[in-house]
Amino acid sequence: MSIFKKNINFCGVLLDKLFFATAEQKLKLSKKITEGLENGVIKPLNRKVFERNEVEAAFRYMASGKHIGKIIIKVQEEKGFLNNPLLAYPQYYCLEHKCYIILGGLGGFGLELANKLIHRGAKNLVFTSRAGIRTGYQQSRINLWRSYGVDVQILTIDDNITHENCKKILEFAETKGPVDAIFNLAVVLNDCIFPNQSAQTFQDSFKSKAWMTKQIDELSRIICPQLRHFVVFSSVSCGRGNAGQTNYGMANSVMERICEKRVKEGYHGLAIQWGAIGDVGLVADMQEENKELIIGGTLQQRISSCLDTLEIFLLQDRSIVSSMVVAEKGNINKSLNIYETVAQIIGLKNTNAVSPKVPLAEMGMDSMMAVEIKQTLEREFDISLTTQDIRMLNFSKLKQMAITPEQGKIWDSSETDTNNLFQKMENSDFVPNILIELVTKKEVNGDNIIFVPGIDNCSKVFKFTSSEIKYTATCLQHGVLNIPNESHSVMKSAAYLLPVTNFALI
Repeated sequence: MSIFKKNINFCGVLLDKLFFATAEQKLKLSKKITEGLENGVIKPLNRKVFERNEVEAAFRYMASGKHIGKIIIKVQEEKGFLNNPLLAYPQYYCLEHKCYIILGGLGGFGLELANKLIHRGAKNLVFTSRAGIRTGYQQSRINLWRSYGVDVQILTIDDNITHENCKKILEFAETKGPVDAIFNLAVVLNDCIFPNQSAQTFQDSFKSKAWMTKQIDELSRIICPQLRHFVVFSSVSCGRGNAGQTNYGMANSVMERICEKRVKEGYHGLAIQWGAIGDVGLVADMQEENKELIIGGTLQQRISSCLDTLEIFLLQDRSIVSSMVVAEKGNINKSLNIYETVAQIIGLKNTNAVSPKVPLAEMGMDSMMAVEIKQTLEREFDISLTTQDIRMLNFSKLKQMAITPEQGKIWDSSETDTNNLFQKMENSDFVPNILIELVTKKEVNGDNIIFVPGIDNCSKVFKFTSSEIKYTATCLQHGVLNIPNESHSVMKSAAYLLPVTNFALI
């Protein structure tokens, strides 16, 4: 304490209190420190400086315990600036004074998307729906958002997608704030095989997707001048196809072409081809049990992963993107045959408890199971069946299927093996010469054997036969044009080709 006899003051500064200080107090302290460093009143602590490549030596020096003051590692020179860019992940943020439109937003994915936008700063949301609020969960989420101070508006529209209805949606949203982003999540499914498709099934799918997107695109260019993002939700059934969804895939394709056109004309346009989505959405609603399904070779993508992927897509400039979880090949137990594999897919544990003649459709097989069975048979057993064939399939037919890599069809023991009757001919096997000498043993001198090929008119068919012949042999590649039309039998053809008798015709 003797140091205070030299007229020295000791001041303690609680830096944690600076978080609660006013801006004037922070500025005053900063000026005093700067002035003190310049005039020498404030002196830095004793220190020992190491270069950045001497980190190990710095730790050893500190461990020795002989130092007084601070040990500092010099990261860079004091003069000059750091030219290396800082790596950081960009994030999508909403503007609280602007409005966000979610078409068809009261579904499972729409509610999760709205919650994501609110957490990123959105204060004005406009939903469109055909039926409005139908469940208590929807009402609870909306009440929760409104308790946060978010202005949530729900517009109920019918299936009649007209120019005036779309115009009213955009004009109403503009009254809440300049429209910053539009998301089209609306969907109407009417799946059936292509022969059963009609003009009405295509119209049902086109209304909420193609027609609404076209109207919103044209009107938003005039009504929403501050629009930053124009996003539509497409499907892998458009990019890669899916049985029974021709109308749905075509409607998505129209939306994708609209987005491509917007990008070419200098506007924002983004179409996302989603795979199967788990937790929420159409697939989750149709799924009776919470189990992992393989649909079109893809697994269900978690909604949290979808939202993270959506943020990445919003921060890039491509117009058509895709997101899916590809299923691992070979996850079906190889020891299972077709009979056991199909029973496992439909969840049938005891196959003896059902009649083998009952079709799978009557055993509770839904459309999702049918797609999984079709994909599994094609991928694991090389069998291609139509959707109608799978619906009429039963366990009696499955038991008859003995699959081999070469056949990939139903095997019947009564069928004749035709591998020895038909052979594949290559272009190199056809030689234009009429007489082709065959390779034989030539152990016996005698008559020359003439071989006449059939409809293939190629000497290769006698390759294995001639190798066992002891006489000389020749193949006569006569061609169908060298035989008269009246020679329709073997005897007449032989009489025409070989009028002499010292030859044997085979």
